[in-house]
Amino acid sequence: MQRIIARIILAVSLITSIVVIVAALLSLGFRDPVAWAGVAAALAVITSVISSWVSQRALELQQDAQKPYPYPSVDVTSRYGLVQLRVTNYGGSAAHDISIKWDKPLLNSRGEPIRFTIQEGAPEIPVLMPNESISILIDGSLQLFQKYQDMNFTGRMEFMDASKRRQGHPFYLSIEKYRQTLTLAQEDPKTHHELQKIPAEIHKLRAELRKIRALMEAEHGNAQAEDEE
Repeated sequence: MQRIIARIILAVSLITSIVVIVAALLSLGFRDPVAWAGVAAALAVITSVISSWVSQRALELQQDAQKPYPYPSVDVTSRYGLVQLRVTNYGGSAAHDISIKWDKPLLNSRGEPIRFTIQEGAPEIPVLMPNESISILIDGSLQLFQKYQDMNFTGRMEFMDASKRRQGHPFYLSIEKYRQTLTLAQEDPKTHHELQKIPAEIHKLRAELRKIRALMEAEHGNAQAEDEE
């Protein structure tokens, strides 16, 4: 509201100055010194209005940069073969009580809605600090794209700023763009995924070695018993 009032005042001042210039020249004539004195004063006001308008715009941009701005995105690169929903606060202050209002619900391949909390009536994300993000698993990429043909979503982010004022803005989220594209620019995530299987394989190998050792000890014990007989 303050921005609108400031802009209205500047606009009225600009229009008034232009009217003064036109009225002075038409009523007093182009050769009248008094007319040109009025024109000079009006031009000074116009210059001041332009300068104030630029300063006001710079102040508004600075204020906008300090506001919280949570926005959802899709993360397909952090985990191999998995699609995650990530919400990041791109603003300059904390966002509280964040809720995601979907126009069309985001579901996994089992038809379950994706939410950051299971508490009914509670905000999905209590707080996100500037540049902080949080993610939740949607589904495996193969299962998700096989289940649904349209993976474009719209909705509205609703949250509160530090002054407990409720705010919001619309969002657009597209998972569809990853259907036919390469989700991984490098093989590192797949390599790390395969490396994570090594401890389990080592555990299986140790179990098999224990079995072999137990069999060998049993055969050795049987052999000793036969020799004693």
